[in-house]
Amino acid sequence: MTYEPFNRGEYPVGVRTIETSKEPRSGRKTIIEVWYPATEEYRGKDRNAATTDRFNTAPGLPEQTQEAVRDAEMASVGRVPLIMYFHGADGYRRELAHVAAHLASRGYVVAAPDFLGDNIADLRLGEKNDETANQPVDKSATDRPHQASFLISSLLENSQFAPFIDSNKIGAFSQSMGGFTALRLNSLDARPKASVAIAPLYGKNDFVPQIARIQIQLRVDDWNRAVPTLLLAGERDSFVLLEGLRRLARELRAPKRLVILRNAGHFHWTANAEQGHEIFRQSYLSGNIADREVDGKGMAEAMRPFAELAPAWHAADTVRALCLAHFDENLKGSREARIFLDNNAAETFAARGIDLEFARIDKKETAGV
Repeated sequence: MTYEPFNRGEYPVGVRTIETSKEPRSGRKTIIEVWYPATEEYRGKDRNAATTDRFNTAPGLPEQTQEAVRDAEMASVGRVPLIMYFHGADGYRRELAHVAAHLASRGYVVAAPDFLGDNIADLRLGEKNDETANQPVDKSATDRPHQASFLISSLLENSQFAPFIDSNKIGAFSQSMGGFTALRLNSLDARPKASVAIAPLYGKNDFVPQIARIQIQLRVDDWNRAVPTLLLAGERDSFVLLEGLRRLARELRAPKRLVILRNAGHFHWTANAEQGHEIFRQSYLSGNIADREVDGKGMAEAMRPFAELAPAWHAADTVRALCLAHFDENLKGSREARIFLDNNAAETFAARGIDLEFARIDKKETAGV
Protein backbone atom coordinates (compact mmCIF):
# COMPACT_ATOMS: atom_id res chain seq x y z
CA MET A 1 0.00 0.00 0.00
CA THR A 2 1.33 3.47 -0.95
CA TYR A 3 2.05 5.76 1.97
CA GLU A 4 -0.32 8.72 1.72
CA PRO A 5 0.31 11.47 4.33
CA PHE A 6 -1.93 14.04 2.65
CA ASN A 7 -5.21 12.32 3.45
CA ARG A 8 -7.18 12.52 6.68
CA GLY A 9 -6.72 9.41 8.83
CA GLU A 10 -9.03 6.65 9.99
CA TYR A 11 -10.25 8.34 13.18
CA PRO A 12 -12.79 11.12 13.68
CA VAL A 13 -11.25 13.90 15.77
CA GLY A 14 -12.31 15.22 19.15
CA VAL A 15 -11.03 18.30 20.95
CA ARG A 16 -11.06 19.28 24.59
CA THR A 17 -9.77 22.25 26.58
CA ILE A 18 -8.06 21.52 29.89
CA GLU A 19 -6.26 23.58 32.52
CA THR A 20 -3.05 22.79 34.37
CA SER A 21 -2.15 23.43 37.96
CA LYS A 22 -0.28 26.69 38.60
CA GLU A 23 2.97 26.93 36.69
CA PRO A 24 5.86 27.49 39.15
CA ARG A 25 7.49 30.46 37.39
CA SER A 26 4.34 32.51 36.87
CA GLY A 27 1.96 31.25 39.54
CA ARG A 28 -0.75 31.05 36.87
CA LYS A 29 -2.64 28.16 35.35
CA THR A 30 -2.15 27.31 31.68
CA ILE A 31 -4.92 26.55 29.18
CA ILE A 32 -4.19 23.63 26.85
CA GLU A 33 -6.13 22.51 23.78
CA VAL A 34 -6.01 18.74 23.19
CA TRP A 35 -6.96 16.94 19.96
CA TYR A 36 -7.41 13.15 19.96
CA PRO A 37 -8.90 10.19 18.06
CA ALA A 38 -12.64 9.99 18.74
CA THR A 39 -15.08 7.08 18.63
CA GLU A 40 -16.85 5.96 15.48
CA GLU A 41 -20.11 7.72 16.34
CA TYR A 42 -18.45 11.06 15.50
CA ARG A 43 -17.40 10.06 11.99
CA GLY A 44 -18.15 12.90 9.61
CA LYS A 45 -19.23 15.23 12.39
CA ASP A 46 -15.67 16.55 12.76
CA ARG A 47 -15.79 17.89 9.19
CA ASN A 48 -19.44 18.94 9.02
CA ALA A 49 -19.93 22.70 9.33
CA ALA A 50 -22.98 22.12 11.53
CA THR A 51 -21.11 20.08 14.15
CA THR A 52 -17.46 21.20 14.06
CA ASP A 53 -16.06 23.17 16.96
CA ARG A 54 -16.40 26.96 16.98
CA PHE A 55 -14.29 29.27 19.11
CA ASN A 56 -13.13 32.82 19.71
CA THR A 57 -9.40 33.40 20.02
CA ALA A 58 -9.78 36.57 22.09
CA PRO A 59 -12.54 39.11 22.83
CA GLY A 60 -13.38 41.21 19.80
CA LEU A 61 -11.88 38.82 17.24
CA PRO A 62 -14.08 36.92 14.76
CA GLU A 63 -15.32 33.40 15.42
CA GLN A 64 -13.28 30.56 13.93
CA THR A 65 -13.85 26.84 13.38
CA GLN A 66 -11.73 23.72 13.55
CA GLU A 67 -12.35 20.24 12.13
CA ALA A 68 -12.98 18.49 15.44
CA VAL A 69 -15.94 17.81 17.71
CA ARG A 70 -15.93 19.48 21.10
CA ASP A 71 -15.65 16.98 24.01
CA ALA A 72 -16.20 13.91 21.82
CA GLU A 73 -15.58 10.56 23.46
CA MET A 74 -12.02 9.32 22.96
CA ALA A 75 -11.51 6.13 20.96
CA SER A 76 -9.89 3.08 22.55
CA VAL A 77 -6.53 3.37 20.83
CA GLY A 78 -4.21 2.07 23.54
CA ARG A 79 -1.18 4.24 24.26
CA VAL A 80 -0.21 6.55 21.40
CA PRO A 81 2.44 9.25 20.89
CA LEU A 82 1.96 12.72 22.36
CA ILE A 83 2.74 15.67 20.06
CA MET A 84 3.08 19.16 21.53
CA TYR A 85 2.42 22.30 19.50
CA PHE A 86 4.16 25.52 20.56
CA HIS A 87 2.71 28.72 19.06
CA GLY A 88 4.53 31.81 17.81
CA ALA A 89 5.11 35.04 19.73
CA ASP A 90 1.79 36.65 20.68
CA GLY A 91 0.10 33.72 18.96
CA TYR A 92 -2.49 31.25 20.19
CA ARG A 93 -2.85 27.55 20.80
CA ARG A 94 -5.18 26.83 17.87
CA GLU A 95 -3.17 28.63 15.17
CA LEU A 96 -2.18 25.30 13.55
CA ALA A 97 -5.36 23.42 14.43
CA HIS A 98 -5.50 22.08 10.86
CA VAL A 99 -2.25 20.20 11.53
CA ALA A 100 -3.25 19.08 15.02
CA ALA A 101 -6.51 17.60 13.78
CA HIS A 102 -4.70 15.87 10.90
CA LEU A 103 -2.30 14.20 13.33
CA ALA A 104 -5.10 13.23 15.71
CA SER A 105 -6.97 11.57 12.84
CA ARG A 106 -3.86 9.41 12.33
CA GLY A 107 -3.68 8.19 15.91
CA TYR A 108 -1.84 10.87 17.89
CA VAL A 109 -2.77 12.92 20.94
CA VAL A 110 -1.85 16.55 20.21
CA ALA A 111 -1.66 19.25 22.88
CA ALA A 112 -1.12 23.00 22.47
CA PRO A 113 -0.85 25.56 25.30
CA ASP A 114 -1.32 29.30 25.33
CA PHE A 115 2.09 30.37 26.65
CA LEU A 116 1.72 32.56 29.72
CA GLY A 117 2.63 36.17 29.03
CA ASP A 118 3.14 35.55 25.33
CA ASN A 119 -0.19 34.94 23.62
CA ILE A 120 -2.84 37.04 21.94
CA ALA A 121 -5.29 36.78 24.83
CA ASP A 122 -2.67 38.03 27.30
CA LEU A 123 -1.99 40.98 25.03
CA ARG A 124 -5.64 41.99 25.31
CA LEU A 125 -5.74 41.13 29.00
CA GLY A 126 -2.94 43.61 29.61
CA GLU A 127 -5.04 46.34 28.00
CA LYS A 128 -7.96 45.78 30.34
CA ASN A 129 -6.41 45.77 33.80
CA ASP A 130 -3.23 46.32 35.77
CA GLU A 131 -1.97 42.75 35.51
CA THR A 132 1.38 42.60 33.71
CA ALA A 133 0.39 39.94 31.25
CA ASN A 134 2.51 40.41 28.14
CA GLN A 135 6.28 40.15 28.51
CA PRO A 136 9.37 41.10 26.47
CA VAL A 137 10.69 38.73 23.83
CA ASP A 138 13.88 38.07 25.78
CA LYS A 139 12.00 36.95 28.89
CA SER A 140 9.64 34.85 26.80
CA ALA A 141 12.61 33.10 25.18
CA THR A 142 13.95 32.32 28.65
CA ASP A 143 10.67 31.19 30.20
CA ARG A 144 8.99 29.26 27.39
CA PRO A 145 11.24 26.15 27.35
CA HIS A 146 10.76 25.69 31.10
CA GLN A 147 7.00 26.19 30.70
CA ALA A 148 7.00 23.63 27.88
CA SER A 149 8.70 21.01 30.05
CA PHE A 150 6.18 21.66 32.83
CA LEU A 151 3.33 21.25 30.35
CA ILE A 152 4.58 17.88 29.14
CA SER A 153 4.64 16.69 32.75
CA SER A 154 1.11 18.03 33.23
CA LEU A 155 -0.18 16.04 30.25
CA LEU A 156 1.50 12.87 31.49
CA GLU A 157 -0.25 13.32 34.84
CA ASN A 158 -3.64 14.36 33.48
CA SER A 159 -6.34 11.85 34.40
CA GLN A 160 -8.21 12.33 31.11
CA PHE A 161 -5.28 11.74 28.76
CA ALA A 162 -2.40 10.07 30.61
CA PRO A 163 -3.89 6.56 30.14
CA PHE A 164 -3.77 7.07 26.35
CA ILE A 165 -0.24 8.54 26.06
CA ASP A 166 2.96 6.61 25.46
CA SER A 167 5.40 8.62 27.57
CA ASN A 168 8.34 7.22 25.57
CA LYS A 169 7.02 8.70 22.32
CA ILE A 170 6.83 12.47 22.61
CA GLY A 171 7.35 14.94 19.79
CA ALA A 172 6.88 18.65 19.12
CA PHE A 173 5.98 20.78 16.13
CA SER A 174 6.15 24.51 16.40
CA GLN A 175 6.40 27.82 14.60
CA SER A 176 8.50 30.98 14.89
CA MET A 177 9.07 31.64 18.61
CA GLY A 178 7.51 28.20 19.09
CA GLY A 179 10.22 26.72 16.86
CA PHE A 180 12.84 28.35 19.05
CA THR A 181 10.99 26.91 22.08
CA ALA A 182 10.98 23.35 20.76
CA LEU A 183 14.67 23.39 19.87
CA ARG A 184 15.70 24.98 23.18
CA LEU A 185 13.52 22.47 25.05
CA ASN A 186 15.74 19.67 23.77
CA SER A 187 18.58 21.09 25.89
CA LEU A 188 16.46 21.02 29.06
CA ASP A 189 14.27 17.95 28.72
CA ALA A 190 15.26 14.54 27.32
CA ARG A 191 11.67 13.39 26.71
CA PRO A 192 11.07 14.81 23.19
CA LYS A 193 12.16 12.25 20.61
CA ALA A 194 11.40 14.17 17.39
CA SER A 195 10.95 17.84 16.47
CA VAL A 196 9.51 19.87 13.61
CA ALA A 197 10.57 23.53 13.75
CA ILE A 198 8.74 25.79 11.30
CA ALA A 199 10.59 29.07 10.65
CA PRO A 200 12.17 29.01 14.13
CA LEU A 201 13.52 32.35 15.34
CA TYR A 202 17.18 32.10 14.45
CA GLY A 203 19.79 34.08 12.56
CA LYS A 204 20.23 37.76 11.84
CA ASN A 205 17.67 40.10 10.35
CA ASP A 206 18.26 43.86 10.47
CA PHE A 207 14.50 44.43 10.50
CA VAL A 208 14.01 42.27 13.64
CA PRO A 209 17.05 42.70 15.91
CA GLN A 210 15.67 40.65 18.80
CA ILE A 211 16.03 37.43 16.77
CA ALA A 212 19.83 37.70 16.80
CA ARG A 213 19.70 38.69 20.47
CA ILE A 214 17.75 35.66 21.69
CA GLN A 215 19.57 33.12 19.52
CA ILE A 216 22.46 33.09 21.99
CA GLN A 217 20.10 31.16 24.30
CA LEU A 218 19.65 28.43 21.71
CA ARG A 219 22.15 25.60 21.85
CA VAL A 220 21.89 22.52 19.69
CA ASP A 221 25.15 20.88 20.80
CA ASP A 222 24.05 19.80 24.29
CA TRP A 223 21.01 17.63 23.59
CA ASN A 224 22.84 14.50 24.80
CA ARG A 225 20.93 12.30 22.38
CA ALA A 226 19.86 12.35 18.74
CA VAL A 227 16.57 14.18 18.15
CA PRO A 228 15.48 13.77 14.52
CA THR A 229 14.63 17.31 13.41
CA LEU A 230 12.77 18.69 10.42
CA LEU A 231 13.27 22.37 9.66
CA LEU A 232 10.53 23.84 7.50
CA ALA A 233 11.16 27.23 5.90
CA GLY A 234 9.50 29.71 3.57
CA GLU A 235 11.73 30.93 0.74
CA ARG A 236 10.45 34.52 1.07
CA ASP A 237 10.13 34.68 4.84
CA SER A 238 10.97 38.29 5.73
CA PHE A 239 11.28 37.59 9.48
CA VAL A 240 13.39 34.41 9.64
CA LEU A 241 15.77 34.62 6.72
CA LEU A 242 16.59 31.46 4.81
CA GLU A 243 20.34 32.06 5.13
CA GLY A 244 20.07 31.70 8.91
CA LEU A 245 18.05 28.49 8.72
CA ARG A 246 20.56 26.95 6.32
CA ARG A 247 23.22 27.65 8.92
CA LEU A 248 21.06 26.21 11.71
CA ALA A 249 20.54 23.08 9.62
CA ARG A 250 24.30 22.64 9.39
CA GLU A 251 24.66 23.08 13.15
CA LEU A 252 22.01 20.48 14.04
CA ARG A 253 23.01 16.95 14.87
CA ALA A 254 21.82 14.28 12.41
CA PRO A 255 19.30 12.98 11.55
CA LYS A 256 17.92 16.21 10.15
CA ARG A 257 16.16 17.62 7.12
CA LEU A 258 15.63 21.13 5.77
CA VAL A 259 12.62 21.63 3.50
CA ILE A 260 11.88 24.96 1.80
CA LEU A 261 8.52 25.99 0.36
CA ARG A 262 9.13 28.20 -2.64
CA ASN A 263 7.58 31.67 -2.64
CA ALA A 264 6.18 31.34 0.91
CA GLY A 265 6.37 33.87 3.73
CA HIS A 266 6.44 33.73 7.52
CA PHE A 267 2.68 33.54 8.05
CA HIS A 268 1.93 30.89 5.42
CA TRP A 269 1.79 28.02 7.89
CA THR A 270 -1.02 29.19 10.16
CA ALA A 271 -4.77 28.96 9.75
CA ASN A 272 -6.19 31.93 7.80
CA ALA A 273 -2.70 32.55 6.42
CA GLU A 274 -3.63 35.24 3.90
CA GLN A 275 -5.59 37.23 6.47
CA GLY A 276 -2.76 37.07 9.02
CA HIS A 277 -0.12 38.03 6.46
CA GLU A 278 -2.08 41.05 5.27
CA ILE A 279 -2.98 42.23 8.78
CA PHE A 280 0.71 42.38 9.69
CA ARG A 281 1.78 43.85 6.35
CA GLN A 282 -0.79 46.62 6.53
CA SER A 283 0.13 47.30 10.17
CA TYR A 284 3.77 47.77 9.20
CA LEU A 285 2.79 49.95 6.25
CA SER A 286 0.67 52.17 8.49
CA GLY A 287 3.20 52.32 11.31
CA ASN A 288 0.79 50.79 13.84
CA ILE A 289 3.39 48.28 15.05
CA ALA A 290 5.93 50.38 16.87
CA ASP A 291 6.69 48.61 20.14
CA ARG A 292 8.25 45.32 19.03
CA GLU A 293 11.67 46.65 17.93
CA VAL A 294 10.77 45.83 14.35
CA ASP A 295 11.82 48.18 11.54
CA GLY A 296 8.27 48.60 10.29
CA LYS A 297 9.16 50.47 7.12
CA GLY A 298 11.78 47.93 6.11
CA MET A 299 9.52 45.00 6.97
CA ALA A 300 6.62 46.51 5.04
CA GLU A 301 8.83 46.75 1.96
CA ALA A 302 10.13 43.19 2.42
CA MET A 303 6.67 41.64 2.81
CA ARG A 304 4.97 41.30 -0.55
CA PRO A 305 1.18 41.24 -1.00
CA PHE A 306 -0.06 37.72 -0.36
CA ALA A 307 -1.44 37.51 -3.90
CA GLU A 308 2.16 37.55 -5.17
CA LEU A 309 3.13 34.56 -3.01
CA ALA A 310 2.30 30.86 -3.00
CA PRO A 311 -1.33 29.96 -2.27
CA ALA A 312 -2.14 29.22 1.37
CA TRP A 313 -3.13 25.64 0.56
CA HIS A 314 0.43 24.88 -0.59
CA ALA A 315 1.67 25.52 2.95
CA ALA A 316 -1.28 23.74 4.57
CA ASP A 317 -0.75 20.55 2.53
CA THR A 318 3.01 20.72 3.06
CA VAL A 319 2.97 21.14 6.83
CA ARG A 320 0.28 18.49 7.38
CA ALA A 321 2.00 15.88 5.24
CA LEU A 322 5.56 16.52 6.41
CA CYS A 323 4.69 16.68 10.11
CA LEU A 324 2.80 13.41 9.84
CA ALA A 325 5.57 11.66 7.88
CA HIS A 326 8.27 12.92 10.25
CA PHE A 327 6.46 11.67 13.34
CA ASP A 328 5.36 8.41 11.70
CA GLU A 329 8.99 7.72 10.82
CA ASN A 330 10.55 8.72 14.11
CA LEU A 331 7.90 7.94 16.73
CA LYS A 332 6.03 5.04 15.14
CA GLY A 333 8.97 3.55 13.25
CA SER A 334 7.17 3.63 9.91
CA ARG A 335 9.37 2.34 7.10
CA GLU A 336 6.85 3.67 4.56
CA ALA A 337 7.13 7.20 5.98
CA ARG A 338 10.94 7.05 5.79
CA ILE A 339 10.81 5.90 2.17
CA PHE A 340 8.34 8.69 1.36
CA LEU A 341 10.70 11.32 2.79
CA ASP A 342 13.88 9.84 1.32
CA ASN A 343 12.73 8.93 -2.17
CA ASN A 344 11.99 11.96 -4.34
CA ALA A 345 9.40 13.52 -2.04
CA ALA A 346 9.84 16.80 -3.91
CA GLU A 347 8.47 15.12 -7.05
CA THR A 348 5.42 13.89 -5.12
CA PHE A 349 4.66 17.43 -3.99
CA ALA A 350 5.40 18.82 -7.45
CA ALA A 351 2.76 16.50 -8.88
CA ARG A 352 0.29 18.30 -6.60
CA GLY A 353 1.51 21.70 -7.82
CA ILE A 354 3.63 22.42 -4.72
CA ASP A 355 7.23 23.56 -5.23
CA LEU A 356 9.48 22.27 -2.44
CA GLU A 357 13.25 22.09 -2.09
CA PHE A 358 14.51 19.22 0.05
CA ALA A 359 17.74 21.03 0.75
CA ARG A 360 21.16 19.48 0.85
CA ILE A 361 22.81 20.04 4.23
CA ASP A 362 26.58 20.39 4.03
CA LYS A 363 28.98 19.77 6.85
CA LYS A 364 28.81 21.91 9.98
CA GLU A 365 30.30 25.35 9.45
CA THR A 366 31.32 27.93 12.03
CA ALA A 367 31.04 31.05 9.95
CA GLY A 368 28.74 33.72 11.35
CA VAL A 369 25.26 34.30 10.03
